[in-house]
Amino acid sequence: MIKLTPLTLSLMREGELKGESLKISRFTHDAVNKTMKTLILSLIILTTLFATDRFKGELPIGLTAEEQTRIHEIYTMGRETDPPPGPVRNIAEYERMEGVLIRYPFGISTTLIAEMSQEVTIYCLVSSGSQNSAISSMSNAGVNMENVVYVTGSTDSYWTRDYGPWWVVDGNRNVSVVDFTYNRPRPNDNQAPMKMSNHLNVSYYATDLVHAGGNYMTDGMGVSASTDLVYEENDISNAEIHQIMDDYYGIETYHVVADPNNTYIDHIDCWGKYLSPTKVLIREVPTSHAQYDEIEATATYFGNDTNEWGEPWDVYRVWTPNNQPYTNSLILNEKVLVPVTGSSWDDEAIESYEAAMPGFDIIPFTGSWESTDALHCRVKGIPDLEMLQVFHNPINDSTEAFYNGYSVEVIIDDLSEAGLIEDSIKVFWKTPEMTDWTSEPLYGSDIPEEPDLWSGWIPSQGESGNILYFIQSADSSGRIENSPLAGWHEFLALPPNTCLEWVLGDMNNSGDLDVMDILILADYVSSGDFPGACPQSVSDVNEDGNLNIMDVIILLNLIMNP
Repeated sequence: MIKLTPLTLSLMREGELKGESLKISRFTHDAVNKTMKTLILSLIILTTLFATDRFKGELPIGLTAEEQTRIHEIYTMGRETDPPPGPVRNIAEYERMEGVLIRYPFGISTTLIAEMSQEVTIYCLVSSGSQNSAISSMSNAGVNMENVVYVTGSTDSYWTRDYGPWWVVDGNRNVSVVDFTYNRPRPNDNQAPMKMSNHLNVSYYATDLVHAGGNYMTDGMGVSASTDLVYEENDISNAEIHQIMDDYYGIETYHVVADPNNTYIDHIDCWGKYLSPTKVLIREVPTSHAQYDEIEATATYFGNDTNEWGEPWDVYRVWTPNNQPYTNSLILNEKVLVPVTGSSWDDEAIESYEAAMPGFDIIPFTGSWESTDALHCRVKGIPDLEMLQVFHNPINDSTEAFYNGYSVEVIIDDLSEAGLIEDSIKVFWKTPEMTDWTSEPLYGSDIPEEPDLWSGWIPSQGESGNILYFIQSADSSGRIENSPLAGWHEFLALPPNTCLEWVLGDMNNSGDLDVMDILILADYVSSGDFPGACPQSVSDVNEDGNLNIMDVIILLNLIMNP
């Protein structure tokens, strides 16, 4: 389901929204097997423009003229190992982070560092000769120095997102680093993941796949996405790339799409972001924008796709009329740090995040941001190595109560192995009219094959209305974790037996069978996307247990021959 801004709705009413689905899937991509010669030529042409004076001696996010002569070195920097023991789960940005990785000299403001240092550890990559300068800079800015750790050694640039470590929970239930080859001939930066592995004493694995963190997002549930830059930069088949992602990162569904921005960088964080296992944010532009059609097609592509639970993604939009870098934000536990530019659209961008992530603290930060390089590019999360994992598929809208109410299920797994505190595992709920949260207990499964499953009920409501809820759990290590990390889930709750009042084929419950019901049913048959339990309950018009075109034909016949 695509969540539309008021502007988009206005455009739709004017008939101006004309996005198309991208026809790009796991093994079918129009621009496959491009030669390395073509890649090198493209990089030389495109990146010359971006080695500008604004970096004041720093390497740019693109390639310098000198680096363009050394692109071949990228393909000598790999250090492939065996894959981690399976099953493997790639950790998402929006899971619990213990720290962040930055680099000195900084690419972000000390004000931003101070904000992050209040609750997480600042891991600062710094050369031994510059450490005193880093200490002075942060101390003078009010950074919580008790939460600063220095990882000494040389670096080439401050884009820790692009070259920093990717994290997994491996088959031994250990949080481990799984490295890749950084797509720049910058050997010092390429060493950062191994440095962090050694510093934190965690297992290190690596694939020789050439990649960049800014061109990667994962949902933490085996679904990830990148632009087709990953195809262009690796001289192996697309199928081999997907197999590597599966073997090393546990990615079963890897969306590789054309870059709708059509910029030199081709990074996905310049236009999109997974916000949760069920939500994705895609930038939005006016119809006059040169990339309007491509961006809308990408939003449609994600809106037509399904998440880990086989349900359509909730697609949220953020308005970027002048290529503002609003999607290049950092989710850091209960906060979302959003790059702003002083634009008149900054406030609307903050509101977009608030609508998509209710209850999170949305904090704007200025900086030397560009449309292709902002906050997310310069900070990399470091997960809690003994996190309390909580996996929950939020309750869908228009859910009808049955038995004891609205069913709640959640998987909880404590990597600390300290043991769950059973009476702490609860669902807290309220309606928008209620002031206080009410809690209900969740109970562990009696099924041996599902030891981490907990379930319970939110009580039935007498009338239709929204219910807000969150799930809380705790373990004996002292960790307390919620789903979502901050704020709440929300769904439209229906009272018991609501659907019994609906008539077979009356898809909009208007009381009449008419052409609108045919259109609605045809759309359901085509998309498989139902807005709730009641329309689905009356859609199988011939009552054969299957929803298909025959139901549309029979409904048409019923209307024409009442």
